[in-house]
Amino acid sequence: MKKKLKRNEIWVYIILICFFTILQNPSVLAAKEIEEPKVLVIYTTKDGELNHEQRYLDLLISHFTSDIQFMNSDNVKKSDLTTTTHLVYFGQTAKLLPAELTKMMEEYEGTILAIGYNSEQLGSRFAFVKPLNEVTINQLQKKTTDKTLDIPEINAVEIEVSDGTEVLINGSMRGEERSYPIMVGKRESYYYGFDNIDSSRATLFAESLHDVFNIEHDEIYPGYIRLEDVHPLTDPKPLKEIALMLKEKNIPYMVAVIPIYINPITGKRTTFADSPELLKVLKQIQKDGGSIILHGYTHQYRASETGEGFEFWDVENNSPIYFPEHEKFKLKELEDFSTRDEYIAYINELKVYEREYTETKINKGIDELAKYGLYPLAFEAPHYTMSQYGYEILSGYFSTYVGQVQISDKDWEIMSDAPYITSPSFLHGMNLLPETMGYIDPDDENAIQNLMGKRERIRVARDGILSAFYHPYLGSEKFKELLNELDQLTNVSWIDLKKTNVWVNGKNVSIHTENGEIITDVNRYKIIYSSWDALIYYIGQIVSLVAWILVGIGSIAVCMFIMFTFHFIKKNKQIEG
Repeated sequence: MKKKLKRNEIWVYIILICFFTILQNPSVLAAKEIEEPKVLVIYTTKDGELNHEQRYLDLLISHFTSDIQFMNSDNVKKSDLTTTTHLVYFGQTAKLLPAELTKMMEEYEGTILAIGYNSEQLGSRFAFVKPLNEVTINQLQKKTTDKTLDIPEINAVEIEVSDGTEVLINGSMRGEERSYPIMVGKRESYYYGFDNIDSSRATLFAESLHDVFNIEHDEIYPGYIRLEDVHPLTDPKPLKEIALMLKEKNIPYMVAVIPIYINPITGKRTTFADSPELLKVLKQIQKDGGSIILHGYTHQYRASETGEGFEFWDVENNSPIYFPEHEKFKLKELEDFSTRDEYIAYINELKVYEREYTETKINKGIDELAKYGLYPLAFEAPHYTMSQYGYEILSGYFSTYVGQVQISDKDWEIMSDAPYITSPSFLHGMNLLPETMGYIDPDDENAIQNLMGKRERIRVARDGILSAFYHPYLGSEKFKELLNELDQLTNVSWIDLKKTNVWVNGKNVSIHTENGEIITDVNRYKIIYSSWDALIYYIGQIVSLVAWILVGIGSIAVCMFIMFTFHFIKKNKQIEG
């Protein structure tokens, strides 16, 4: 006899089937929750080339995704938008856009952020924004909070918005009542009224990107303290005192180490084999709360002094390092060639030497530290200077980069930080822990106050990173003043590199972290026998150990002799008595 199912029983069966399907394949439930945004940035520039403005935008957007692509507005095809979840248009210059691009924007159904010029050509989605003239402002305000940001005086695009538009950021002149909408949104379309991206005003924009990507989380600020330019001639005393202060407060920290010191006059090399007391301090630091960072190999180039010179940038020619330091050369420009292809071939030839030079320096630096039991967990380029190709090379050796980044191959002084931890595409997978607060300048009487004054600008972003560095040669007393100020910061999570997922893959040394421990795989034969100083150092350590063993044996023998003598004398007296 057939039994007819009741309606509520049917629903129960459907729910049970769905439930067991999800149990067997949890990814069905998690797919949308863990889907990473896929971002396409379309840019319009005067020469059609990607420049430092787009790279700074990369720094900001890559906080939310590692899947980001940049494309010139003249080269976009409809297929490029197929899997894109977030579309960013950056109009750095006013220009007539291809009709096909306007149609693509019109038909695109995902989130769109337009920056700068040409928004009126992006279709009906941006009909709610009417560009007018330019206005001058020196202050930005986040509309939904009380967060404000003072900025250098600058022009912005004045816009008129339709009803129902949400204003995310307002701009104004300090002391004036009138304000202007700077960043606005309607449904899933957003507009930002600056034609360039600059770190002095980017923090509030970075905060507003959380709205664009629909990311909600509490205000928790990562932070780090970095002890800078520690090399074999560094005085170990203040370094040890500073390390003890940080240990007492249970604050993890970083130490930027230069393995080799080069005397610029005599050319003499000094290694940690020549500084056993300093090496002892560094090993204790590594054992306690400190993490070692490789800060170049010699931190100098040509006749410069270690700690003062550059290493991965030719500052005399303001170019990447394309030739050996003793050779003079003049870098050719695009206009020196008949075709662009010839120029690209010329640059590619120069990059062969750049790769060889960079890889040699990186491997020697890793090896030199590992010789003495020091294991770097991240990299920081001297003076933060390195070419875009240099970053690509470096990404094969380190997972983590610390400090600011150079965002132009035309000028080393075009560098920047990011307001938060990010992983921009030009770092090729490396995680960036930016430095945002600066350092203590010994010539500035108000250095600590000026450094701490930057904290409010950084806290405008809900996950802004509070990070600074200090030179140990300035002494422990000055550091104590700084530490007392830093210790008062609230909601700060101090970064411990040992407790993050970092790795280093050198030619002879592999390093990674696991549960707060440093795990290494070292070809000790190759790194120890690569230089006489390390070999002599370890022979010295063995001789010293043997000497102490002999001293110990000798001391025991003397003690036994004395004890035997007293025992013999005492026994003789008993016999005589």
